[in-house]
Amino acid sequence: MKKFIIITISIFLLLIICYATYLFLNVKATMKAIHSPLTIENTSSEIALPTPTPTTTPSQNRSEAKNNTPPITLLLLGIDQLQNSPGRADTILVLTVNPTSQTIKMLSIPRDTYTEIVGLNFYDKINHSYAFGGVAMTYATVENLLQIPIDYVVSINMEGFVDLIDTLNGVEIDNQIAFSTDEYDFPKGTLILSGPETLAYVRMRYDDPLGDFGRQIRQRMVVESILNQLSSLNIIWQVPSVLETIRSNVETNITYDDMKTFIKSYKPALNNIEQLNFKKGDGRIENGIWYYFPDETELQTIQAELQESLK
Repeated sequence: MKKFIIITISIFLLLIICYATYLFLNVKATMKAIHSPLTIENTSSEIALPTPTPTTTPSQNRSEAKNNTPPITLLLLGIDQLQNSPGRADTILVLTVNPTSQTIKMLSIPRDTYTEIVGLNFYDKINHSYAFGGVAMTYATVENLLQIPIDYVVSINMEGFVDLIDTLNGVEIDNQIAFSTDEYDFPKGTLILSGPETLAYVRMRYDDPLGDFGRQIRQRMVVESILNQLSSLNIIWQVPSVLETIRSNVETNITYDDMKTFIKSYKPALNNIEQLNFKKGDGRIENGIWYYFPDETELQTIQAELQESLK
């Protein structure tokens, strides 16, 4: 009997080691598959994303933490891929992560924001930057708007966003305002949303009494829920499916070594996310097109807060 127990335990441990090895190789292969320097072509100026390494970041001039782990910035883009069109950036989120204070500041940029499109030298909606020059032009345009360096960019098409949430068996959010869309009802309270429901939830704009500010709050709740799930051991058996979804729908300049550093040094900051918002801007029609014009004083305040969070 004792021999049988020893054999059983040995087989179990061997299976765990094999699965862990499989996950390690799968994660490494996935990061390699989705990694891209994300350069831009066919514009009046060449823009290229940095390719950070474990020992070098594009923000060398910033104050580094005592453990030599510097603050970082991430740009998260949800791309609405249109038929016969490059698509547009439906969701634009900027996160600054400070490992010393263990805090994250999250800013949702309204997609209709009127700003300079870097590389083309004219002004338009910020989400049009993706149609003009892809991820890299949006990256450069966001840098210019916020006056901070962007270290890492993650873009995911919205269909992949839906698939990822379904792979995670939904996201849990605390809905503050009851509302309905053409297809779904969202009562007030704790909800577990499927992929299609989540997409409808974050896209609703016009029935929210807080306007685009309310949409930004909903985006933050969904992002927090996804990040918490992805960083949890509870999804260990879902990892292969999650990686397959990521491989098919995500593009980033994050490397495998970067990801290991994130898990080691930046994960505690997930427990302290502060949302920044554009509240005082003016939405109006110019030349037949709707734009959001940020309030200059508020924009400068947000720029200063983000800059401070990177010290």
